[in-house]
Amino acid sequence: MFFKRIETEGLAHYSYMVGEGDDLIVIDPRRDVEIYIHEARKAGMRIKYIFETHRNEDYIIGSIELAEKTGATIYISGHEDLGHTYGVRIQEGFELSIGGLCLKALHTPGHTLGHMSYVLYEKDMENPYMVFTGDCMFMGDLGRTDFYGEENLNKMTGLLYDSIFDKLFKLGDHVIICPAHGPGSACGASMDDRPTSTIGYEKLSNPLLQVKSKEAFIEKFASMRIYPRYFEKMENLNVNGANFVHNHISIAPMTVEEIISMKDDVVLIDIRSKESYFGGHIPGSIYFSKDNLTAYLGAIYTNDIKLAFIIDDKVEPIESVYWFCKRLGFDHMVGYLPEGIESWKLSGREVNQLQTISAKSYAELTKKEDFIFLDVRDEDEIIPEDPEKNRMNIPLKVLYKEYEKLDKNKNIYIFCGSGNRATTAASYLTLKGYEVIVITGGASMYRNL
Repeated sequence: MFFKRIETEGLAHYSYMVGEGDDLIVIDPRRDVEIYIHEARKAGMRIKYIFETHRNEDYIIGSIELAEKTGATIYISGHEDLGHTYGVRIQEGFELSIGGLCLKALHTPGHTLGHMSYVLYEKDMENPYMVFTGDCMFMGDLGRTDFYGEENLNKMTGLLYDSIFDKLFKLGDHVIICPAHGPGSACGASMDDRPTSTIGYEKLSNPLLQVKSKEAFIEKFASMRIYPRYFEKMENLNVNGANFVHNHISIAPMTVEEIISMKDDVVLIDIRSKESYFGGHIPGSIYFSKDNLTAYLGAIYTNDIKLAFIIDDKVEPIESVYWFCKRLGFDHMVGYLPEGIESWKLSGREVNQLQTISAKSYAELTKKEDFIFLDVRDEDEIIPEDPEKNRMNIPLKVLYKEYEKLDKNKNIYIFCGSGNRATTAASYLTLKGYEVIVITGGASMYRNL
């Protein structure tokens, strides 16, 4: 038996390859599909089938391009008509044999109405071996149930309960779960950072499953969450198909003069360290840490914008960032400025700095000072030990539509878990004309005072 989990850096996305003999199945492939073709070639096998668990919201799926390159057949859920322009629609109970393996479709609605899980049987159909749970069940978490609006929230959460307790649990405690995401995904809130899990282990340890009834589960889990602005376009692309990326990187270095000539037409993103950004950055640029780019770029900007990047003197970061953006549908990348800030300085042009304050100094601020404490974390991250004076909580994911609630006549101290999100928020608000100060170290530093 061949089995491989493909982990997509930046997206917290897991896709899977499984097969036996000459043939392979790929489950939920990412947009840049060459990795699956490469792994199949190494194994001396061919990709014959592609299965999707559901219409994804947080990344572009690569099913169509992978099918065109390999001749594979795509299977999608027939339990919900979303207007897909591709794929064979299947129902619960659909079976596909491949060597001595059998993959069986199991309808597990809740995250979406049509959501499918796929149960893998080995040798016989008596004892399931593993189940590909998509966004139904994660390690330590469950898929969000709020995509159909607040009016359908209890209904969808109840469907998720039925899917887990009446379907997945009945597969057996020994069955290995293979979810579509790990920690950091926008489709869950608090996934565990573990390499593997089983139905039985989740039943015992997943805090969301420690309930005695469907009603208790709905009361515990049903909640509306932030809907990142790029999700809607992802949903459309994953029904109609996105342009192929062909696995080559097409982004070129730019000169300072070229950046200046198109500065008003692009979003200039600085992906150096936040400390470098504090010390000096190109006016009008916005900071994103490489680790946070996929989580927040699509929450602040729509993916029809043009992007240019400021990097340090290494090539590797721009290659990773290129794929991060492509997987989110940000296809208009015009170039990057290598050794960005140094070449900018050498050209004699102005460099801006971002004001900062240590967590210790912030804690010692006079109580008489009139300021705003802007916490850009999600609400569920805030605990009583965190600073409270003058707090406004606007999560970074919704700052683009709520920043006007802030008073431009007051200093704004910006706070998050480590300082990365606060720096992004500060750079964004600076572009909007606000006076901002980043609290360095964030919550982790503040709690250690």
